[in-house]
Amino acid sequence: MNEEHFWKEILKKIELGNPSVVVTIINREGSAPNIPGAKMFVNLNSIGGTVGGGVSEGRLLELAKNILEEKNFSIKTVHMEHNETAEDNRSGMICSGSQTFALVPLSKNDKPTIEMIIEAYTKTKPGILSISNKGINVDFGDLLTDDKVYSGDEHSWSYQENIGFQDKLFIIGGGHVSLALSNIIATLGFHITVLDDRKELQTMAANTSAHVKKVISYKNISTIIPEGSNIYVTIMTYGHQSDELVLESMITKKCKYLGMMASAAKKKQIFTNLEEKGISKDLLDNIHSPIGISINSNTPEEIAISIAAELIKVKNSNTYK
Repeated sequence: MNEEHFWKEILKKIELGNPSVVVTIINREGSAPNIPGAKMFVNLNSIGGTVGGGVSEGRLLELAKNILEEKNFSIKTVHMEHNETAEDNRSGMICSGSQTFALVPLSKNDKPTIEMIIEAYTKTKPGILSISNKGINVDFGDLLTDDKVYSGDEHSWSYQENIGFQDKLFIIGGGHVSLALSNIIATLGFHITVLDDRKELQTMAANTSAHVKKVISYKNISTIIPEGSNIYVTIMTYGHQSDELVLESMITKKCKYLGMMASAAKKKQIFTNLEEKGISKDLLDNIHSPIGISINSNTPEEIAISIAAELIKVKNSNTYK
């Protein structure tokens, strides 16, 4: 469940008069399941999201339900040591790290704040979500240098994270792999734009996962796609000539990821053509092609999974070209 859907689900619950507790990982040291910013919501009828699973999540689920049952709506923190030799705060897990969690009860009084969080994602409006022992709030404007920041101790602490700065995937080509990739990537929180130069394409019409679908001329592709550390581009048009045209147009733009779907032979031919046009080998070496993680994929769905895996790998790295 991506962040936008997560908060929309909470809004639905509290509008129906069902308070929820949001459990957030606010700090992690060493090896531990899931990362700071991971969230789970709990109410008396359902749960959503995850903070890592296992016995530690089970304990947090019980604590959250106790808060709701006792109607003691104060913010709490829980520290867990994932080490069987730990003397205090032992979680029951053995992955050797530690985590600190914030348990934040939310009710109808918090509806304006939740709506602001949702707005950050629906309108791609950058802001900072702050959680502390004093409450939860949102400030629009400047972003944190680091995406997630924790400071303090159990008595006075603060956790902040960037919101609304959404990763954007541009899929160039609206065919079968594009459709499958859109369906998978939609679960990962990316804003998805699909571009094709063919009108009335059946797979484009069937794509309900993409946020934007446009029929364009590939000659104008570089003016449509922006640069940025949150921009991902996959090239998968209907033919090698249009793939080459798009790659040539995009290759000097600074993106987090630029990949082209191709066989080894197709890649070699296109890269040779581009080198003959004066494009440097250094630029070509930065292209992800053949696209995706090697898993011997064949069907559109399998290929889409391999591409999604590569996008996640790049997203979670610190590289930006």
